[in-house]
Amino acid sequence: MPETTFHIPNMLTQDDADAVMFELQDLPCVNQADVHLVEQTAWVSHTAMIAPEDMAAALAEAGYEARVQGA
Repeated sequence: MPETTFHIPNMLTQDDADAVMFELQDLPCVNQADVHLVEQTAWVSHTAMIAPEDMAAALAEAGYEARVQGA
């Protein structure tokens, strides 16, 4: 199962982290997600039916710029 880690520089508060988590868990084909506020990262386990770019676009639409880490 693919895993993707995003860097989200404008995730600054616990409310931001909660919002990012909600957005990720609400996406189809996402099996598991976790956020790390201090590191400003989000980790997602997902199927191949959703591309990292699509997840990043959903986060951007919610107001959180997300870049795939290591890309």
